[in-house]
Amino acid sequence: MMTTQYVFEKELKQLALEKLVVAGLNVASAKEVVDVLVHADMTGVHSHGVMRVEHYCTRLQAGGLKPDAEFSIEQVSSSVAVLDSDDGMGHSAMIAATRHAIEMAKDSGLGFVSVKNGSHCGALSYFMEQATDAGMIGISMTQTDTCVAPYGGATKFLGTNPIAFGFPVEGGSPMIVDMATSATAYGKLLHARETNQTIASGLALDEHGNDTTDPHKATTLLPFGGHKGSGISLAIDALTGVLMGANYSNHIVKMYGDYDKMRKLASLVIVINPEKLGNPLFATVMAQLVNELHQVPPAPGVDKVLAPNDLQVEYKIQCQQNGIPVAEGVYQYLVS
Repeated sequence: MMTTQYVFEKELKQLALEKLVVAGLNVASAKEVVDVLVHADMTGVHSHGVMRVEHYCTRLQAGGLKPDAEFSIEQVSSSVAVLDSDDGMGHSAMIAATRHAIEMAKDSGLGFVSVKNGSHCGALSYFMEQATDAGMIGISMTQTDTCVAPYGGATKFLGTNPIAFGFPVEGGSPMIVDMATSATAYGKLLHARETNQTIASGLALDEHGNDTTDPHKATTLLPFGGHKGSGISLAIDALTGVLMGANYSNHIVKMYGDYDKMRKLASLVIVINPEKLGNPLFATVMAQLVNELHQVPPAPGVDKVLAPNDLQVEYKIQCQQNGIPVAEGVYQYLVS
């Protein structure tokens, strides 16, 4: 039975910060990393939360992450730039890339920033909120090491390659879409193993390439929506790794293992300024769209039609009131 500790935001950030700083990470970057991790935990995406601290510390100490990386930005044009993250923390690189994209979008209407020489960057929804807080539209994507079979394939070739969108909504929470291109998250598969539960059909394959509902036999995830998820995942690899002359698919350095190797991941952030496109009322119309979505009659057995970010907003309120649920093992590591 997995027990859970409830920890308030300020304490959780402090615990995670201390671990990263002791592992050698500079304080400024550590604060940014912790911000992204705790954001993930507070929006219910625990697979990208403080459970990752131990992994980052291991990689920092083994030499597979640079603790004092110095980012540099190459300005390609008024709306396009490339950020070299110097093998530093992916979270800090994406924060810097999004900030730069917002500044470009203020002037030119568009900010397109490719990130190279990066590492795992956590939940993309964080960077989308950066954009929506500035009244902008955000699009982001990143590559991951492989654990997903391509459509029709029996073995892994694709990463979970996530993509996210952020839209400002006047008078309410932004509409954020953040999803992996696999049929399920790898973290959910691990959770099913720990709790000895079966998984649904159509999510994973066994070592022989057959569909399996046994998480212990599952070796490879499937893409969401068959050929559609497979195609989108390939497009994300093309727009990140291939575009930046980085590795792609099976050539990417594994997250778990090869801790002394720099991962050299590539990511992309696009920020659009709706005012420059002639719509100063974008956020107002988005509020109307979300309101009309909520009014759609629900299907039998459904309480209400939700916008993509509604559950996350609700979860965050619960965390602010009651503390953030942290798995006992993760909590013990953080306080050790």
